[in-house]
Amino acid sequence: MKKITMTMALGLATSLAFAAPEFKVSGEVEVYGEAYYKQVDPRAGVDDSTGELLLNNQSNKTQLLHDFSSTFDLLFEVKFNEKWSGEAAISMDDDNTNPVAAYDGAFIQYSFSDKVNLKIGDMTYAEGAFRFYDYDDTGDYAAGMMDHDLRGLEVNYGGLVLAAGFGVEDETAYDVHAAYALKFSGQEIRPYVNYRSYQTTEANELRAGVVANLALGETFSAQIVYALYADALSADEPSPSHAIAVEPEFNGKTFFAKGTFYYTILDEDAATPVDAPEYMFGYLEPGIHVSPSLAVGLPVEYHTMSLDSDASLEQVLAGLKIYVTATENLSGEVFVRVGIPFGDDYEALDAEDPYVGFGAKVAFSF
Repeated sequence: MKKITMTMALGLATSLAFAAPEFKVSGEVEVYGEAYYKQVDPRAGVDDSTGELLLNNQSNKTQLLHDFSSTFDLLFEVKFNEKWSGEAAISMDDDNTNPVAAYDGAFIQYSFSDKVNLKIGDMTYAEGAFRFYDYDDTGDYAAGMMDHDLRGLEVNYGGLVLAAGFGVEDETAYDVHAAYALKFSGQEIRPYVNYRSYQTTEANELRAGVVANLALGETFSAQIVYALYADALSADEPSPSHAIAVEPEFNGKTFFAKGTFYYTILDEDAATPVDAPEYMFGYLEPGIHVSPSLAVGLPVEYHTMSLDSDASLEQVLAGLKIYVTATENLSGEVFVRVGIPFGDDYEALDAEDPYVGFGAKVAFSF
């Protein structure tokens, strides 16, 4: 009898030790389409061969042009036991209707406790993502720091993150990232620093700053970001650049309002690039909640449309935006807006006419 009991106990212990891992799949899907009549957008850059704006549809024979973007992100999570877990991600993101799937990284994690863990694998770090709708993808823009990918090691101790590894974008790059989330009374202050070396004296990058996420009750919040950008630290040029973003938001039962003010300090002759396409812009959107599933906003925007403060390419955009929330995980937006170029440089570019645009977005998660 004792032998049978011992055998059963060993079998149970073995089955618990090698229990099947917990497996979870989640994802996000977003489809977007827009069309503009006679749009002019200096942020697209200049054609080096002609000196003309790449996006100036006011002189084109076909003046109504449309564009698409599609995003499909998949996250696979595996929990092997109380200590070991792992994640792997696949992303499809492109400016068309059939983006190609790409491996987006994987890591394994060992948890020493609820507050201390170790990761080995692929990590992506971004700081101070814009709340402003047009720049909110940290793969393209950020108020603080755009995506920095590395393959290496991360230690997370409470709110402190320390990471180091191989830079993914360049085979000569090595990255170090550190950030600390100081939380108190519903507020969070997050200083960060990221250093990338290309193994030569003047080939390195420093990104540093502070992200403050503040809240006042359940209706008001604000994100405030200060960012420093410095390249070639031991060289005289380029000069460091600075950016400040303030993004308040009020969300009441009937009324809501959100906004962004972004400003940079750039050297006129040789500045380190910032992670936004213009040196200053402002955005304000008041609106009302018609019902729990329907809201209407009236966004007004001011854009300098350039990183050159000597350029006169200012525009004002204004329009209407409708938000539909079908369920917690399914939402959509429809917008129409008018753009008014009023900077002095538009006369020489033959692009002074107002233009109109409209579009829609549908997003869901699972």
